[in-house]
Amino acid sequence: MIKKNKNLNEVKSELKKKEKEIEEIIKFIEDNNSTMSDYNLIDNHRELSKNLSGQDVEIKNCKHSVRYRKREISDEVLENMIGKTQDLDKISLTETNSFKYEGKLIMIVRAICEDHCYIGDIESFYIEHVNNRGEKKHKSNICPNDMCVTDTDDVYFTDFDNKTIRCLLSSGSVSTVISTDPLLPIGICQSVDGGLLVTLKDLESNDYKLERHNRRLVRHITVTGDVIHEYEYQEDGQTRLFTVPLRVIQNRNGDICVVNLTSDHTGELVIMSPSGRIKSIYRGQNLTKDFKPIDVACDTVCNILATDFNSKQIHLLSPDGEFLKFLLTENEVNYPFRLSLYNSTLWVGYKGGLVKVFQYILLCA
Repeated sequence: MIKKNKNLNEVKSELKKKEKEIEEIIKFIEDNNSTMSDYNLIDNHRELSKNLSGQDVEIKNCKHSVRYRKREISDEVLENMIGKTQDLDKISLTETNSFKYEGKLIMIVRAICEDHCYIGDIESFYIEHVNNRGEKKHKSNICPNDMCVTDTDDVYFTDFDNKTIRCLLSSGSVSTVISTDPLLPIGICQSVDGGLLVTLKDLESNDYKLERHNRRLVRHITVTGDVIHEYEYQEDGQTRLFTVPLRVIQNRNGDICVVNLTSDHTGELVIMSPSGRIKSIYRGQNLTKDFKPIDVACDTVCNILATDFNSKQIHLLSPDGEFLKFLLTENEVNYPFRLSLYNSTLWVGYKGGLVKVFQYILLCA
């Protein structure tokens, strides 16, 4: 038995010596098991048992104190390690309400809660607070290109014409958060840290033929306008991330999903890490027409929903950007343009002024 109160090096030395003796005994038994007498086998077994029992060492009595503490593995940690199963047949949409809003194209759809939403048409100079039956509550005289409602119920929106990010106060008045001049702000969302993510572009007559001086980016800012990070180039510092970044949303896992238009008729969904590393680029699945995403949302388990204006479909993707299924097809929708998901309620705005409200059913296996 190794004595207590020895230093760690002495303990290690004696343990190695014991291990070597044990290995020699085991090898001897294995090499001679066919010719060994019963008495020899018993003697070797006793010697082996003695050496094994002599390996108990209380490390805490050495100069270095070591203590092991057991930890529980949570479901979340386990899921991150081995993944999670989803039954795609149990993910679906059930229409609960629909109404016709005046105008030609729903430009703004931003849910406030399950039953209320901000709606705006492409030709109107205002947005309206409506319920899920289309009943109008009040009007705000602003003309945003995009808007978001934060966890604290503050409303931030991009003012394309004035090149600013602005805030709609509960009193109905508007304050300017930051000027983006000379860049034009397009899409906006709340970031997971409580700030804002904004898509920006310079003013060019040809949006899709970029020169070195052109700027197309996503900017991460605080709600007071301080710049935290800019996403413009890939890790090599030269390859652009975007052609025309239209919409943006940050997933619960931290990934940033950007609708990126690549021409008048085509687009892609760029999924990147918070550091700006591209994780995947989705360009459609099983299509007869070019993929042209217009809006994007994320559910509570980080799946991604994207509208496809050309094919009149809503795509469901995994958190990694892999195609899972079509939530709605052209037989069920007509040019979906904007969408907003609040918990299990999905609002979809269409060409022609139609707004539909769905229950988003998400059951995990």
